[in-house]
Amino acid sequence: MTNALELLQDATTSAEILDQLSKDENPFVRVRVAAHMNTSAETLVNLSKDETPLVKQFVAEHLNTPMETLVELSEDSDLAYWIAGNPNTPVEILNALSKNEDENVRSSVAVNTSTPPETLDLLMIDENEDVRAAVMKNPVIQAKTAK
Repeated sequence: MTNALELLQDATTSAEILDQLSKDENPFVRVRVAAHMNTSAETLVNLSKDETPLVKQFVAEHLNTPMETLVELSEDSDLAYWIAGNPNTPVEILNALSKNEDENVRSSVAVNTSTPPETLDLLMIDENEDVRAAVMKNPVIQAKTAK
């Protein structure tokens, strides 16, 4: 176990080793694999079917998670917050999540650099102050207002 944890803390651990670790029976190890920046798209697809919710959350926000997997995961409302923040999430899903009743989900869409400008415009007039503030933190909006 200590060896696995050392590998998971090492930024240079290969995708192959991470794939082997993704099959570990310990959910903590699988969570760490799902969070590791070198985890391959294939491994993330496999982990997206994990029974541990935290593993799925890390898969949902991972930059290497393929769009098709994000679409599948978006059907689980418990993962909406993490899907909303992933720049690889398709625009249609971001637009749908921008109308989510949970202001945390809308805030996550608001800071996503892939959220379309017209959706950001709508979030800028959201009834929730935190959502409006999140729009102003979006790097796309910040770049616009800096000009």
